[in-house]
Amino acid sequence: MILELKILEKPFLKQFFFWIIIALYETVNEGWKAKEVFTFKPEPELFSIIPIAILLSYFNLYILMPRYYFSKRYLSYIGSLLLLLLIGGALQRYFSYMVWIPLGKIYHPVSYNADITNYWNIVRILRNSFLFFPIIIVHMLLKIMQVDRDKEIKLRELEREKKIAEMSLLKAQINPHFFFNTLNSLYALTLKGSEQASQVVLRLSDLMHYMLYEASARTVPLKKEIKHLESYIYIEKMRFAERLELFFQFSGEIEGKTIYPLLLLPFIENAFKHGLARQAGWITISINVTESELFLKVENSCPSETDYRAPGLGLSNVKKRLELLYGEDYRLLLNKTDGVFEADLKIKI
Repeated sequence: MILELKILEKPFLKQFFFWIIIALYETVNEGWKAKEVFTFKPEPELFSIIPIAILLSYFNLYILMPRYYFSKRYLSYIGSLLLLLLIGGALQRYFSYMVWIPLGKIYHPVSYNADITNYWNIVRILRNSFLFFPIIIVHMLLKIMQVDRDKEIKLRELEREKKIAEMSLLKAQINPHFFFNTLNSLYALTLKGSEQASQVVLRLSDLMHYMLYEASARTVPLKKEIKHLESYIYIEKMRFAERLELFFQFSGEIEGKTIYPLLLLPFIENAFKHGLARQAGWITISINVTESELFLKVENSCPSETDYRAPGLGLSNVKKRLELLYGEDYRLLLNKTDGVFEADLKIKI
């Protein structure tokens, strides 16, 4: 199909393509005439048929189809196409009557003795029109295929641009949300006069550098993403040290693997925000990396039904991002039972 469409883009190949079709058509006619003879000998009429075929095809492609076919005025297009074919048949009849029949009578008198000498011969004009019909139709179908292909390419490009815009918006929503919570943690430490505040500032500086200069990439090394998570966990651990039981571990080979940035953070952020908002609690974070998949499991204690708030902006955004990035090729389970909230994620890396 691609090869056929490329023919449309090369004027010389168009003419060659026409010539092949016409030559084969003439060959079939000769085969019917001579029954036992099948020859590729070109007829003299080809010297007028080829230019007329090119003229008709271009007129159909660049005038009739844009004006009628692509605007869905199909009846007008059919009528115009039939008229165009009749004009082409009449034009070919004119060349035959004025040039090829007189020359034929000179050089092949036996073959042209019985030829009708009246120009307005309806049968000859209709036959010539039918000769151009398959050429125009084939070229028309190729044009439709090309237009459909261009539409599909444009649609995919629009979808890609839309996806990029949506991803940028979701990231922009995540970043302020994250920094708002982190600054709250830092503020709590400064109120306590903690000496660890300087370490939090250093970690926060690293996180900001990651957000501004590295997380804008389409993918980031998995090693850096996990380091980013460790910095965030360190900050929150300092904030909730007196009422937090935390277990964090990851396993598997992470060298050379990449991941979409800021994809795992919202699950961990949600655990701190909702699991420790009003009381002491615990959080378990486990990351397991295999050859082609990453498994994240975050569990946290959660308050009673009357006090528990639904997951906020972070998880809502990450669900949208997962759908945009993976379609149906991921697994996310969110479950709350017996005072435990669990997030279980599996993605390909």
